[in-house]
Amino acid sequence: MKELPVGIQTFDKIINKNMIYVDKTGLIYELAQEDYLFLSRPRRFGKSLLISTLQAYFEGKKELFKGLKIEQLETEWTEYPVVNLSFAKCKSDRLDVIVKFISIALSELEAQFGIIDKSEQPDDDRQPNINFNARYERIIKTAHAKTGRQVVLLIDEYDTLMLNTITDTNTQDAVRTHMNNLFSPIKDLDPILKFVFITGITKFSQMSIFSTLNNLTDISLYEKYSTLCGFTENEIRTTLKPHVEALADKLHCSFDEAIAKLKVRYDGYKFSDGETGVFNPYSVLRALDSRIFKNYWVETATPSSLIALLRQGKSLKIDELEDIYMSSGRFDTPIERVTDIVPFLYQSGYLSIKSYDPDFDQYIIGFPNKEVRYGFSESLIKNYIEEDIGFNNDIFRRSVVTAIKEDNPEILLTHLQDFLRKIPYPDADPDKYPEWYYQNLLYAILATCGLNIQTEIRTSDGRIDFVVFSPKSIFIFEFKLNKSAEEALSQIDEKEYAQKFSFENRKIWKIGVNFSSEKRTVDEWKIAK
Repeated sequence: MKELPVGIQTFDKIINKNMIYVDKTGLIYELAQEDYLFLSRPRRFGKSLLISTLQAYFEGKKELFKGLKIEQLETEWTEYPVVNLSFAKCKSDRLDVIVKFISIALSELEAQFGIIDKSEQPDDDRQPNINFNARYERIIKTAHAKTGRQVVLLIDEYDTLMLNTITDTNTQDAVRTHMNNLFSPIKDLDPILKFVFITGITKFSQMSIFSTLNNLTDISLYEKYSTLCGFTENEIRTTLKPHVEALADKLHCSFDEAIAKLKVRYDGYKFSDGETGVFNPYSVLRALDSRIFKNYWVETATPSSLIALLRQGKSLKIDELEDIYMSSGRFDTPIERVTDIVPFLYQSGYLSIKSYDPDFDQYIIGFPNKEVRYGFSESLIKNYIEEDIGFNNDIFRRSVVTAIKEDNPEILLTHLQDFLRKIPYPDADPDKYPEWYYQNLLYAILATCGLNIQTEIRTSDGRIDFVVFSPKSIFIFEFKLNKSAEEALSQIDEKEYAQKFSFENRKIWKIGVNFSSEKRTVDEWKIAK
């Protein structure tokens, strides 16, 4: 089998090493016929590989595309100068480090195009030259003058620096000023530009960084390009077939069963109102390479900015993330001053489009798959619990799972009660924590233990707070705050919540739980089978 390009984002390296390449060059050819484009996708979805492939194409490296779709589409293979500027590697939230990063990136481009000016080369002893717009403009003009051809501008992860400083408004304002300065020449250089392509996680439209580029087209929700990043099921079944077969052999299951297992964990992303979705490419490659199912994406792609926003109070009820109705305009909510965390969760990859109603211009979005649901739960845990109180202890998780497997909700609630007692609450006022706060916390704890949970399940007479599913049982939870477990259990009976699952050939447990804001844990519970 050909080697999988795990973690490799350089097109020529994949091709020269004869690794598997999921062919996106047909779409890339169509993309390259346009002028000024912006594409938003989550981290680890192949944006940098896309940039690298575009660079190889515009540099006329025909030999790298042998046997790919674009070979049949392109006839000229003209070589254009490419100015590729990436912000992906900058991880700092310090303004001085960010400014130096930009300056060094420009220095590398200056060296690439033979611009030698020692006064502009930053070192440890001198302040970097922050005349970014003049330097960027000179790079572009020099590239044009030296080749006599129009210039291709590629800008990868443009919003990294803004996201790094999302909780520090003063620093972010300063970063925005530098970025405005950097990109201000682009529009006036239009006559010498062939193609401009910008990627990021968050939407650009309200950020003002590219405010002068009123001809920049946002293709993030275009059905035509919805599969440009990520793997379709057909691509996995064909291009990645040998590795899926190896996975199926390892798991002692059929090819289709292996595909189904991959779908549950890594599929479910849609980036348009169309029908075709994609799998998370990073997680699929890691799973096929190791032949082990793990939460690869959430281990490496959870943005620290998400945790920071949650800790700023930008939280919401967990049930509100199951089926969220969004108009197309809400996707462009500004990221500089986050007041609505839902668009950020979508852009970060925690939520995805599930369906679209064109009559009302309404998208329905929610968690795409099991891996992401787990990852968000981990983020919630980090939001609620800043200190290490032993949650990552395997003994606790195993005890919770064992209680569910052995049909012992009494033991489960005892463990949860003990655990909740340990949590240090940041606010001393117990009235600051409503019922849904405890429900969110309980969801996060149980979800990170790998349990199958659904919240706010609708019935003909209400909504069930919480349901945990195991292979042989269903656990129905109703929560109250500062009331009684008896009242909670009575509500399950009065509203006949168990009828919802009467067709299931499984035991049904009815569990009424009361939280105490004073004790800040589970106060009491009542159980009936």
